[in-house]
Amino acid sequence: MEVANKPGEAARVLGALAAADVNLLAFSGFPSGRKAQLDFVPENVAVFKNAVKAAKIKIRPQKFGFLVQGKDRKGCSG
Repeated sequence: MEVANKPGEAARVLGALAAADVNLLAFSGFPSGRKAQLDFVPENVAVFKNAVKAAKIKIRPQKFGFLVQGKDRKGCSG
């Protein structure tokens, strides 16, 4: 999603998601011109979509990717 590039915008969105019990596996945010882009990897996409709809937060179409999880250990190759 895109939000205004000003302090507190990510916290506002994350607060709304937390209030709706949305569990995030990953989140990133960065400036993009006069706006900021927020990207989410929710544990449950349906719960996420219901939460943003209820909070009247506009999101962009869903993107697809992958998330790598695991322990980061020195010398670990797998």
